[in-house]
Amino acid sequence: MKSQATKQSLVWGGLLILFGAALLVETFADLTAWVWVAILAAGGLGVFAVYLTDRSQWGFLIPAYVLWAVAGLVALIELNVLQDAFIAIYVLMAIALPFLVVFLRNRGQWWALIPFYVILAIGMMIGLTELNIMPDAFVATYVLTAIALPFLVVFLRNREQWWALIPAYVLLIIGVMVALIELGVLSDLLVPAYVLLAIAIPFFVVYARNPRQWWALIPGGIMAVIGLSFLIAEALIQYVGAAVLLIAGIWILVRQFTRRDPVPAAPAPTGSEADESP
Repeated sequence: MKSQATKQSLVWGGLLILFGAALLVETFADLTAWVWVAILAAGGLGVFAVYLTDRSQWGFLIPAYVLWAVAGLVALIELNVLQDAFIAIYVLMAIALPFLVVFLRNRGQWWALIPFYVILAIGMMIGLTELNIMPDAFVATYVLTAIALPFLVVFLRNREQWWALIPAYVLLIIGVMVALIELGVLSDLLVPAYVLLAIAIPFFVVYARNPRQWWALIPGGIMAVIGLSFLIAEALIQYVGAAVLLIAGIWILVRQFTRRDPVPAAPAPTGSEADESP
């Protein structure tokens, strides 16, 4: 215990002295970015050396890693490798990596995958947006799909955890719907048709997996019929409406060119003319 306290004092005391001295020098002479990279790297190396004396004290790896990560960040910025949003991506990846290491060292620590995945998904979203690979309109679809993926993995790892398919399916369906709306594929009556048919599909899957579950055809069939009615209504608006206009226009033209002018009626005879008639 005494040895552990001594090492901790050595680490934190040494780091404070190192950075205190650097700041003192900074007041008299501007230190370049590369000098700070060297100071950070040296501080991390010193902490890592203390860890090597007793590898059971893995807590020393945390300050060592932080110092090296900051040194790498400063170096990459100085080399113009990282700019703008990619600086945030580097920071996020640096935060996510230790969680992955925790899981790889002990697979029982599966909880570490949760923060790792969340941070990784955010970093990828920023990168795809910054590179113009993913337009802003599809950010919502990306987020919903990223949330759905862990549920799908839960089911694939253990097929008895079928409940995970419910949130995965709902999130994926909503994500696809948002994308289709942004692309202009879904509009007006097609949106409720999509939603109702998406609700109907799981019921049909239940029946297909086990025909004894015939009850699933009732809600599935109702939703499918209503959804198809919206599709038919959309088709009627697009095609039947156009057909009505065409027929009306043709009828007006045909009527204009085929109708005959009425023959003017003979004037009625006056009184004198009526008396002279035999």
